[in-house]
Amino acid sequence: MNIQCELDFFTKDTRKEKSYIDFHSHNGYELVYYASGHGRTTIGDKVYPYQAGQFSVIEPNCPHDEYRESATEVHFLVFSYNNYPIALRNHVYTEPGDAPIKQLMHKLGEEMLRKNSFSPILLRCYLTELIVEIGKISGEKLQHAEPEDQLLYAKSYIEQYAADKINLPKLAETHGYSYDYFRHLFKENTGYSPMQYIMLHRFKKAKQLLAESRESITTIALECGFSNTPQFCAMFKKQFGVSPLQYKGKISNKNS
Repeated sequence: MNIQCELDFFTKDTRKEKSYIDFHSHNGYELVYYASGHGRTTIGDKVYPYQAGQFSVIEPNCPHDEYRESATEVHFLVFSYNNYPIALRNHVYTEPGDAPIKQLMHKLGEEMLRKNSFSPILLRCYLTELIVEIGKISGEKLQHAEPEDQLLYAKSYIEQYAADKINLPKLAETHGYSYDYFRHLFKENTGYSPMQYIMLHRFKKAKQLLAESRESITTIALECGFSNTPQFCAMFKKQFGVSPLQYKGKISNKNS
């Protein structure tokens, strides 16, 4: 049973007394370890006090803030994870006396500074250990999914990270399938191949941004996972019969 995860970024910071970070969110999971200080954080609609030796887990796209009553040293990271087989949920946890979270955060920080050819492998290993330790601390039971549930996790992962470069053979391997069999099951279940499903959600996001934002076509293309503007424009026109600019113009005219 493999854990599919990837570190997006990791950093440390000391935040001043009586300082505040307003509500914001991330595309991936966030883990914040409070090495010192105390204050409170609102995750979603719930307020949690925090103190040194605790850590918060924040689900993707969940609004959260942070107010420090005293100067607070934080170690935090954002990572992608398909939430299987250990479910991670919004909460502030107290780690046990042997401080496994603190130790793993320290190892992550050390490896980020080294940056050698082995670092990506070690960082993924440390992140996997973190997820396991969080599962043990939270008391979550391992999930044992049926094939339909496995595909649900895969679909959710693709929907969440469609704009990123998804390693589909690796995703299949994570769920215990060869890529050919995974592709067969996925198409049988959804009507789309995995790559078609990725493109479906890239186009869905692109149409939303074209309709609602003032960003340039180039910016929208990159935000939605396309390699460049010409590729985006050609694929969009082939899919919808109009260029992105023409689509944007039609939507603007309808709303005016």
